Amino acid sequence: MDKPNIVLILCDQLRADVLGCYGNSVVKTPNIDRLAASGVCFDRAYSQTPVCVPARHALISGKNAFELGMLENTAKHPAPFVPLARLIRDRGYSTSAVGKMHFIPTREHFGFDRMRLSEGVPRHFFDDEYIQFLWNAGYKDIVEPYGPRSEKYYVPLVSRLPEAVHGSTWTADQAIDVIRKNRDRPFFLYAGFFKPHPPFDPCPPYDTLYPLDEIPEPATADSDMDPVDRIIPYQNGYKVGGTGNLSTAEIQKIRSYYYGTVTQLDKQVGRVLDALEAEGKRDNTIVILTADHGEMLGDHHAFGKRCYYEASTRVPFIMSWPQRFPQGEHRQQFAILPDIYTTLAQAVGAAVPEGTTGMNLTEAAQSADASGRDCVVAEYGTGINLKFMLRWGDKKYIYHTNGGQEELFDLASDPDEFENIAAAHPAVCEDCRQQLAAYYREYGFSEALDGDGLRFYPYEAPEVPGYLNQYPRWPETVVE
Repeated sequence: MDKPNIVLILCDQLRADVLGCYGNSVVKTPNIDRLAASGVCFDRAYSQTPVCVPARHALISGKNAFELGMLENTAKHPAPFVPLARLIRDRGYSTSAVGKMHFIPTREHFGFDRMRLSEGVPRHFFDDEYIQFLWNAGYKDIVEPYGPRSEKYYVPLVSRLPEAVHGSTWTADQAIDVIRKNRDRPFFLYAGFFKPHPPFDPCPPYDTLYPLDEIPEPATADSDMDPVDRIIPYQNGYKVGGTGNLSTAEIQKIRSYYYGTVTQLDKQVGRVLDALEAEGKRDNTIVILTADHGEMLGDHHAFGKRCYYEASTRVPFIMSWPQRFPQGEHRQQFAILPDIYTTLAQAVGAAVPEGTTGMNLTEAAQSADASGRDCVVAEYGTGINLKFMLRWGDKKYIYHTNGGQEELFDLASDPDEFENIAAAHPAVCEDCRQQLAAYYREYGFSEALDGDGLRFYPYEAPEVPGYLNQYPRWPETVVE
């Protein structure tokens, strides 16, 4: 059999449960659903460090983000690793990255022969091919092409750009160009779509696709938790403090525009799939679609990511290879982003480096009865903001170093994670703490540990720094 081509589609801030193939009956995602119908959906896939930079580096390194020294969206250079694209390139592949990568440093190639970037608003004009494209097309006044940030970060707006030159369209255009130019050699294409990351600013007609009275309301429940303490599980103080001031209509409009942005993205995914089919390459192309993390979207009175509720940490994970994988099936084996590294490396015959965290999901994709990992271990944050998750069976345990607060959920009976049953199951929580501590001792991750147990800091009430905004301002970073 000829070497398979590879197309990795990474969406930013895409919740699994807004896709039709994951059970959503409201949001229109016919093309992603088409991809799912040609492959398998992993229903229990997680971003271990649910924020852009560490999640993306975990994927391309095959390692836990903490092994790279990346526990937040920091500018720290990751610890050395063998990049996925380099492994694949060394097997005779053309390797291309288009769209949003969010690599540190920005233009580090990590084994890609060619990079065409669209990072949102970059620090330097010549770092970003999409900004250059817009300027050449007469849009020099657009310094935030994916919508204004700062105070308007979560204000639903209509994009100032027509769909033909929107970043999602441009990323699909570049992906299609890569496919067409590699007719005669195997290729690895990594297409990173910026959306549906906020700001939520779809182009017409996507801004009017979802009337507010047809939008399901967020999953919220009355809680006796102090609104300040609520920030600790979310770790999104600037997107939790003040959310009580939003009206129902305002929340529904945010959700409506997020849905519209997803549908606009879906159209561009469809164009990439169409290009593969037009070139006769679909059957022997591995297509993986996933996300770096989700979006709370008003659930639990919160927005953003950075937490271990399902809306934030659970991601879509679709694998399609018509020549090898079943079609239209779902899998219950746990999956994490580093699994993509191992799966693709072994698919092209590359030797997987020793110490790689990811598992090869090929057998799981081929059979629902294949073995898989017993649990998912995850961590995010530093110091007093550090938190951990242990996910197994139908259960989820979350530990916060701030005051040692614990959450335990039974997702079978409480899928919305409203009922924290930790206090009723102290033995289960103790066992979870011991498992997590043993795991981090094995890796030598000292920041997670206090002696033989998990790190603990005396409780401190978190600050409430703002209201649904994103600082610092970015426009002044773009200079010609």
